[in-house]
Amino acid sequence: MPAKLRRNTSSRRPLRRALKIFAGVAIIGAIGWFAYASVNIVLPSQGALDDKADVVVSLAPQQNRLPMAKQLISDDVAETLLISYFDHDPMNHQMTAKDGVPLSRYCEDESENGVMCFTPAEDATIGEVHAISDLAQEHAWGKVTVVTDSFHAFRTRFIFEQCMDAEVDVNVVFSEQDLTASQWSWHIVYENAAFLKAAWQTTARC
Repeated sequence: MPAKLRRNTSSRRPLRRALKIFAGVAIIGAIGWFAYASVNIVLPSQGALDDKADVVVSLAPQQNRLPMAKQLISDDVAETLLISYFDHDPMNHQMTAKDGVPLSRYCEDESENGVMCFTPAEDATIGEVHAISDLAQEHAWGKVTVVTDSFHAFRTRFIFEQCMDAEVDVNVVFSEQDLTASQWSWHIVYENAAFLKAAWQTTARC
């Protein structure tokens, strides 16, 4: 083998070795993150259900979240209920779980005392957070209790931590649901992918 060719081959070996090490570390890191995120998606920590707040916010969709938000209002956690509402949502005219009342009653018909509805500019959790942040500033809310689903709580906390005004205390709570193994599998995959999107969005926009 010519000397020049031997030198070129030898010079590539450290680079290949470094690339293999980098790829191995990246794979291990990705597996570790997936495991960590999946545990937090399936077993999130519950927020403080009894803590007083200026407002209780029910994030969309409302099927299981709104009944819990209403229960918190009934338990005197706050006097104001804030509902994230999209008029194109097909669930608006369906009965919400437990109370059997369609969502349209709260936001399309004459609203009840202490109930506010808002429609974010963006149909996404980060859009809801930006809208809630603006409303908190407008109404001088110092503490907000946010209701979501258990599988959504991990990502919700992250987005609020990144995008909400630091002076506003955010307490994320979630409604309990009985999900099948296949439903949990779907949510684990979806929420992991959605978290990566949220990490990029919050870096660029918060």
